[in-house]
Amino acid sequence: MTALPEQQGFNELTLLKLAREIAMDIIPFEQILATHRLTPEQWQIISDNKSFQAFLRSEVEAWQSATNTSERVRLKSLAFVEESLPEFFARAHDPKEALNAKNEILKTVSGFAGIKGNNYDSSVVGERFSVTINLGADQTLKIEKDVTSKVIDHEN
Repeated sequence: MTALPEQQGFNELTLLKLAREIAMDIIPFEQILATHRLTPEQWQIISDNKSFQAFLRSEVEAWQSATNTSERVRLKSLAFVEESLPEFFARAHDPKEALNAKNEILKTVSGFAGIKGNNYDSSVVGERFSVTINLGADQTLKIEKDVTSKVIDHEN
């Protein structure tokens, strides 16, 4: 058995990560090799390694199991979204794109980021400060303070 490419820092953990990426089949194989900076010769050495083969079998079995369906769908969907972001960015900044289409792009991407477009608490907008303390048994103590900026006009 040929030694692993140690100069690349390949150990069992690295082999496991590589096996998992290959088993998931989300990223193209060539890109996985490029990410790990593997030459075809190094890949041949790794692919012939018994430990790597065992890791790969185990990862393929785990990834393809029926109990992992929701996780597979979730991760593949996230990968799809990530791949779409450059196009969304380009279209949102394209002056030829219609404003309503740009707005939909921004709403969609905001949703990916966990930002809700119209769901904000008006109490934090700046005109008043409000603290609510729950005392239990349906009792609350609410303190509100007007914090509207005061503008002083002065003419010389």
